[in-house]
Amino acid sequence: MRRFVVLMVMVIGVASTFGSAAASTLRVRLDANDSSSNLDFHKVITNLSDTTMYLRFRSWDRFKPREMRDRVEFDLDTFGTRTLDRAVTIDHGGHGIVCRVYNLSTRAQLGRRLATRPDPRSAACHLPRRWFGRIDRAVRFQVYAHSLRHGTIRDTAPNRGLYRWV
Repeated sequence: MRRFVVLMVMVIGVASTFGSAAASTLRVRLDANDSSSNLDFHKVITNLSDTTMYLRFRSWDRFKPREMRDRVEFDLDTFGTRTLDRAVTIDHGGHGIVCRVYNLSTRAQLGRRLATRPDPRSAACHLPRRWFGRIDRAVRFQVYAHSLRHGTIRDTAPNRGLYRWV
């Protein structure tokens, strides 16, 4: 009986240690294969830390930067006022894939950074949190890909409404 109790205490201790170390604000959301665009969303991955806003999309198909015929845009409600106030665009620039942050009320560009490519189906933005002003933790957002040539929306995630909690 004593061995059983010691074993249970060890298991609970180890589990609680791993549980607290794995806690994160990283969120992964899935989207259906519902578009003919090479940027059809498969996953939307977000994380908000004290210093960084991490936004990433993963498509169903591989793509090269020069094949990006669509622009991906994250529209965010960072203040919790029910109006979308910041936009992050991800598109092909002169030196690769570029992330740009805009204030939607003034249309002013707040910053620009090169995106990273975690894999051939993804593009990610690591952006300074200060570019977004005061951020409410319940950031609501939507993601969509729109054609640069035709100006039409090709895919949205989620298909209706907004995601909650970046």
